[in-house]
Amino acid sequence: MKKYIFIAAMALSLLALASCEKYEDGRPSKAVRNEFKSMYPDARDIEWEAEAGYWTVSFETGKAPDVKERTAWYDAAGNWIRTKTEIPVSALPQEIKNYISGSSYAGATIADVDADYYETPSGNFYRLDIIYDGVKMEIDVSEDGKVTVADVGVL
Repeated sequence: MKKYIFIAAMALSLLALASCEKYEDGRPSKAVRNEFKSMYPDARDIEWEAEAGYWTVSFETGKAPDVKERTAWYDAAGNWIRTKTEIPVSALPQEIKNYISGSSYAGATIADVDADYYETPSGNFYRLDIIYDGVKMEIDVSEDGKVTVADVGVL
């Protein structure tokens, strides 16, 4: 009987440790943590890291089979900067697919199986890695299908 109680206690301890937040570079301020918790109350697998003057937090949301891997950026005061969500290229909105196939990038191929969807206070966009005329490019496409940024040779 003691053996089963010990095994159950160990399992519960491991489960509790797995759900804890991880801090790579110290701990973000309470303002940063509170803003994150208010935006993503159901986040799990949370890992914080200080990066270039910002706090980044990698986490998961959703339930299987719709689990989403995300990364959010906050400044030291707790202001949200942006959130990146990885999505399969197959899940891109039709407007974005139409733009790539029918725009000045006609004939381009998407170079990866995943794209990134960015949410920002000033607007949302998709970041795609494409190959166009043999040149590797990274493009940002707004939700209405217009390229806002194109960086050549970044892949």
